[in-house]
Amino acid sequence: MKWKFAKFSLKNNVLKATFSKKHEFDYDVSDLGTYVDEQSEEVMQDLINAGNIKSRINVMQNVKGSEEIKLINSDPSLQAASSCGWNASGGMILTDVSISTVRVKIQEEYCNENLNETWAQIMNAVGANAQDETPPSFADAMLSYYQLRAQELDENLIINGDTTSLDSNLVFYDGFAKQWDNDGDLNVAYSTETAITASNGFDVLKEVYNAMPTIVKRHKDTIGAEIICGFETAQFALDQIYNDKDYASSVEVVRENGEIIFTLPTTNMTVRSIPQLDTTSKVYGVCNGYMFYATDLENDKDGFTWKYSDYDEKLRFGVKWRTGVAYVFPAYFTRLRLTPTS
Repeated sequence: MKWKFAKFSLKNNVLKATFSKKHEFDYDVSDLGTYVDEQSEEVMQDLINAGNIKSRINVMQNVKGSEEIKLINSDPSLQAASSCGWNASGGMILTDVSISTVRVKIQEEYCNENLNETWAQIMNAVGANAQDETPPSFADAMLSYYQLRAQELDENLIINGDTTSLDSNLVFYDGFAKQWDNDGDLNVAYSTETAITASNGFDVLKEVYNAMPTIVKRHKDTIGAEIICGFETAQFALDQIYNDKDYASSVEVVRENGEIIFTLPTTNMTVRSIPQLDTTSKVYGVCNGYMFYATDLENDKDGFTWKYSDYDEKLRFGVKWRTGVAYVFPAYFTRLRLTPTS
């Protein structure tokens, strides 16, 4: 059999192939929509603050309601022992601080038919019946995303929780920042500055360091003491150091997970920016070893589930957990107070 070569032409989106003699046929694709490649497995998500507050403070697991944090304190005194006898002085003080939790949740649902009309269809199983029987990979993508999102929301609550807040994500309890701001037992670094800028950032942080108890500085590593602030404040401090200080070249700066971390020059204290204090002038000298977070989960990924409902053909995603915070020995904590207010 002798084959004949075809001539191809494209006109008005019509692809035609014409063979000589008896081998003659047409292809018409003029009714097809514009091809768009939606098969990429890479799904871009929005920015999430990957905080790690809970990796530095004490985590109390499986707290269903509230528990007591036990404290020991004593103030013994020296006595002369030049004669026989027993004279008791001072005594052990056994106290406790209660840490309570509240239950929060995230719940969402997705209709498979709606997903099939979007890029998410690439994550659904092929075939309507198979979708009902096969765990969709879309659920895996959602679980991974919401594990990060839930961690971010929880850490925002840990620091910025405020029962009077207009932000519905923060009203469940008062977080560390509000508790510290209203605790009269905290040390206060009174600054004459009215705002933190690139010309005074280092000076302000040094004032916070100076106001921290000497025993905290001495046992910094034992109790996890550090200065926490927002990204802008940390950067302002570095700006002043780089612009005005001779020891700028000796400052080692680590930038990880969106945080700025460095040792404050002329001190032994770590400065750490945390997302929850960004865009604020709040600065605290904290002791991570005396801070507590309580939850009923065992880890950040526990409790996340998805279910497919045959009744209404919807994919449901949800997670519930308990969350709460407390701190002890407030006299070891310090907060900044700018003049005239903050």
